[in-house]
Amino acid sequence: MSKLSVKTNATFPKSICASEHAKLIGTTDGLFPDFGHHSEREMGGLWMHPIKVLDGFWLRFFDQDADNVNTWIIADRYEIAPWGDRFEYMSNLGHTSVKIVREQIAPDDAKGLVVTYRFANRSDRPRRVQAEFLARTELYPVWFTLDAKAREDGKDVGAWDENTLTFRAKDEKNPWHAAIRCGERPDRVQTGELFGPQKTSGQGTSVSMSYDKTIGGYGEWALTFYLTGSAVSESDAEDNLAALTGGKDFESEKKARFAEMTAQSALRVGDERFETIFDWVKVHCDWLTVNAGEYGRAIAAGLPEYPWWFGCDSCYTIQGLLCAGQYDLARQTLALLADYSARVNDGNGRIVHEITPYGLCPNPGNTQETAHFVTAVWHYWRWTGDEAFVLSLLPLLRKSMQWLDAMDADGDGFPSGYGIIEIAGLSAEMIDTAVYTAQAWGCFADFLALAGDVPGEEQAREKHAFCVNAVNTILWDEEAGLYCDACASPEFVRSCRENILFRRGDSRNEAAGAAFDAMVEKKAALGSGETGFIINKNWIQNTPMEAGIAPEDKAAAALSNMHTPDYIGPWGMYLNVLRQDQTMTISTGAMAVAQARYGYADRALELLDRMCATFGMVGPGQFAEMSPDYGCVVQAWTAYALFTPVVRHMLGIQPDAAKGEVVIRPCLPQRWRDVTLSRVRVLDGEITVHIRREGEKTCVNVSGTPGLRVRIIYEENESVQTLA
Repeated sequence: MSKLSVKTNATFPKSICASEHAKLIGTTDGLFPDFGHHSEREMGGLWMHPIKVLDGFWLRFFDQDADNVNTWIIADRYEIAPWGDRFEYMSNLGHTSVKIVREQIAPDDAKGLVVTYRFANRSDRPRRVQAEFLARTELYPVWFTLDAKAREDGKDVGAWDENTLTFRAKDEKNPWHAAIRCGERPDRVQTGELFGPQKTSGQGTSVSMSYDKTIGGYGEWALTFYLTGSAVSESDAEDNLAALTGGKDFESEKKARFAEMTAQSALRVGDERFETIFDWVKVHCDWLTVNAGEYGRAIAAGLPEYPWWFGCDSCYTIQGLLCAGQYDLARQTLALLADYSARVNDGNGRIVHEITPYGLCPNPGNTQETAHFVTAVWHYWRWTGDEAFVLSLLPLLRKSMQWLDAMDADGDGFPSGYGIIEIAGLSAEMIDTAVYTAQAWGCFADFLALAGDVPGEEQAREKHAFCVNAVNTILWDEEAGLYCDACASPEFVRSCRENILFRRGDSRNEAAGAAFDAMVEKKAALGSGETGFIINKNWIQNTPMEAGIAPEDKAAAALSNMHTPDYIGPWGMYLNVLRQDQTMTISTGAMAVAQARYGYADRALELLDRMCATFGMVGPGQFAEMSPDYGCVVQAWTAYALFTPVVRHMLGIQPDAAKGEVVIRPCLPQRWRDVTLSRVRVLDGEITVHIRREGEKTCVNVSGTPGLRVRIIYEENESVQTLA
């Protein structure tokens, strides 16, 4: 993959250098300002979960043979690649002929970071230079650890070891360690309360290493530092240092892995930018993988603010991971959610909302997440054929469906509780929960069929049919041609009036308040108790189509009514139509899935084009959580938003482990005339799908692992073949 670069500017986007063990978050000018709202002012720097290790590091440079200011350097160009990043320094160095480049990589097989400064003298005269490298520790736990009183943060105490050229620091109250080793002996070392160009907060300590060097004419000098830490022990930090300094070619190793990763599900549609973005989202999934040792390994929600594990986010993301061939990460994420949910919720089947890399749970789970988890396991099974894993989860899945049933106290098929849209006070029967529960009953029936539980399967299929019918009757508003946000009584909706109007931005709008009251009274006049309400026109109105449980006529009406400027803005689908002030990749992606699933591929591609137009706006190689350029700079569920509509619905690749075959039912947008998706992992093999249009004729060709059974369904034609 090509590198992406940017000239730094006043906005200073976030920079990322990541492995599953280490996440370095700074800014593209090469600095490390305090920022963050979860752990206030602490979300940047070097994280090695479950702890933060460093606030950052800085370099001061002085050329004694030039009209040069002795200054902390600031980058004026930033370049990012999947395997590492690079900073160029020139503009604030005065008249020196020395150019400075900083390169950094978070290796795959060594925990920590390798940082190299390269000094190049571009004149024929020697240069006497001074360089000072300063790093500041901040041994600090991931968010919620202190709030939960699981740990108490202490002051960092450090010391320089002249024999090993290593600075080591420890948190006074915890077994947290930082270690920094230099590749060349410094001329001077200082430790203690030292700061570079930024005075960061916290209880850290610092080390300064200074060098006097003469760089010959057209000569070069490289200065390397190894940064690591441990949440476990000093000896563990030493092991990490040994791995970092072992002389391995980390860059070549990482490049080879990324090349293999992007070669899977490699898309060619004749649109180079779209193809490039498709590959970069695979890279984001890699950056977002968090390995916190004893606390687990799984894909996190987003960087820099959400580097931990979520139920909702993961259940979307896993569908994207499967399309990209990342089976192991999908399985580990499901296993982690299952394990923590069983522990946190006493084995009652409820699936957690979020888990930090210190194994703590701030929220035991919103209702929709339990149903969503069941469907995520189903998708995993359908793609991988991993029956053993599914059957190992079956006891939990049984309890999950029992828990959802218990949350449906009135037996209408709609469990109560918060859904994806957490509107304060609106702990009602939300459409996303209702839809995903209906979907989950169908998935659960398939699991029971796999297990040979015939009576249980029949009951689950009856429940599935009942819940699907309830969604399509109670939650369908024929007059509006839309699905409702929620099912509730008029009395309940009245009780939430102020919260709802505030959420809509209408708390001071008398006309909006009057319209809201009239809507409630109209529903109350029906005299049918609980009924469907269109309260906020949130993006979750599309979930019946996204999940595929809407009948064709209702889907056609709703998808047409939602593909309008009321719902769709410049960057994709609004989160809330009545406000039209926020867009996310998940809202846009879910609508793209819905449109593509029902055959509206051109609409789906238009949505993805709007979403992809935001790629790089928050920073090079990045896709903002909030479109176009706000929130986390990479977000896991963007993998669902991009991969699922393209792979599963436009290319139509739908493995079916239960039948031992791969169904291919393409529905291409008109713009795509010659499409190839190469090396798609399916079941226990791979396939490559090539679709070419010539006038009115369309050819679908499938090749891949011998023995795979493929069913191709296109327009009125259907054929079955076993790959040779």
